Amino acid sequence: MRSNSPRPFTDGRRGRIGLVATAPGNAAEAEFNRFRPEGVAVMTTRTPLARSTPEGIRAMSRHVEAAAAMLAENAYCDVVLLSSTACSFVEGRQADIAQARRLSEALHTAVITSAHCVVEAARALGVGSVLLVTPSVPELNRLERQYLKESGIDVAAEAGFGYCSPRDILSIPPEEVERLVRRSDVPNADGVLISCSGLHVMNRIQALEDALGKPVLTSNQTGLWGSLRALNVPIQEKGLGVLFCAG
Repeated sequence: MRSNSPRPFTDGRRGRIGLVATAPGNAAEAEFNRFRPEGVAVMTTRTPLARSTPEGIRAMSRHVEAAAAMLAENAYCDVVLLSSTACSFVEGRQADIAQARRLSEALHTAVITSAHCVVEAARALGVGSVLLVTPSVPELNRLERQYLKESGIDVAAEAGFGYCSPRDILSIPPEEVERLVRRSDVPNADGVLISCSGLHVMNRIQALEDALGKPVLTSNQTGLWGSLRALNVPIQEKGLGVLFCAG
C-alpha cells in the first residue's frame, strides 16, 4: 500500500538548497557542492549579470524573484539563497530584509540572502569590525559599507581589485586573494570579510584564520552556513574556519 507521506528525495533527503547564482560564475555552486553535508542537495539557477556595477546589479535583480520562485516551486527546494552578495546589499538592509520576507511568504519556502547571512555569521562570532576585501568597483564597495554599517558592523579597512567586468572577477586566482588579505589586515579588525560569491576562496579560510588569528568570513561560506541553519542540519565541517565550529 502506498503511503500518503512523500518519501524523501534520493538527492536531498536531509534538505534541498536552491541557489540563485549569477550567470557568469560557478563559484557558489562549486563550493556548495564541495562542502555540503551528505544528504543535502544543491539546486541552481542563474540570473544574467553584464557589469559588476550598481546599475548592472540592479538590472540583474529584475530576474531574481522569478528565479527564486522556480527553485521553490519546481525544484522543491526547502530553502532558497539569493547568493549574489551585491544584489542583496545594493538597495540597503531594510530593502533586503523586506524582499526576503515577502518572497518567503509568497513562495511558502524559506528565502535568505547572502548579505543577511554575512551579518548573522558576524554576529554569531561577535565580529563587530572587519577588513573588507572585494573584487569590486568603489561604487559597489560604498554601498556594501553602508549595508554593514546599518547592520552594526564597522569596516576597519578595505582592500580590493576594483573590477567591474564579471570576466575579470572570475579570473582572480584564490592565492591572489589570500595574499591581498594577508598584507591588508589591520589589528583593529575583529575579522575578515571576503565579499563576492564569484570568488573561489572557501579552501583558503582555514589557512588565513591560522595565520591572522581571527575569523575569516566569505560570501559562499556564510551562505552555506545560513542555508544549513535554515534546514536544521548540524553545522560541522573541518576546514571552513571557526564559523563552522561555532554551530
